[in-house]
Amino acid sequence: MKRIGLTGGPGCGKSAVLNYFSSVSGWQCLDADRICHEIYEEAGTPFGKRLAARWGAEIISENGTPDRARIAQKIFDDETERQWLNSVLHPEVLLRLETAMARIRDKDFVMIEAPLLFEAQWSFKMNAIVAVWSAPEIQMERLLARGWTREHAEKRIRSQFPADKKLELADYGLINNGSLESLLEQCAVLEKTIRNNFR
Repeated sequence: MKRIGLTGGPGCGKSAVLNYFSSVSGWQCLDADRICHEIYEEAGTPFGKRLAARWGAEIISENGTPDRARIAQKIFDDETERQWLNSVLHPEVLLRLETAMARIRDKDFVMIEAPLLFEAQWSFKMNAIVAVWSAPEIQMERLLARGWTREHAEKRIRSQFPADKKLELADYGLINNGSLESLLEQCAVLEKTIRNNFR
């Protein structure tokens, strides 16, 4: 089974690509962001205890889970704290991804969506990497449509490699400046290309 990483900046269309590949025969899809959400929803874990030791008990909500809003306040204006959080979170996410992949049977490919794939230095674990790219103004338009403020969107974009850099580092690229239909047409071509390249 070949591992295909999927990355791109916020608002570039990674979820739409993952949804497409999840419907294609022979593919299994995993979402690092979803695993991250699961980690944050667990109460009383070593992860939460490490956060509390670093930032105080107020970082833990009343139900015992890490408070994502308070954590966001800690990290988005402080590069040192953001890097520390990633150093704690990324190994746990990767461990769960590896466990999930070990359980997959009868699939030719697994696609792993990971926004911080390059930043977390997971690229060497992939057989190939796909980056989804959108023009900055379109990327921002989509993020604002989610209800994000411009300031929050800019912070989220700055916390990752630029979309241009991700596209440059990837083995395959998808350009998502137009309609969903256009993106899915590119996905269909890409799926055939990947399958041919790994015969």
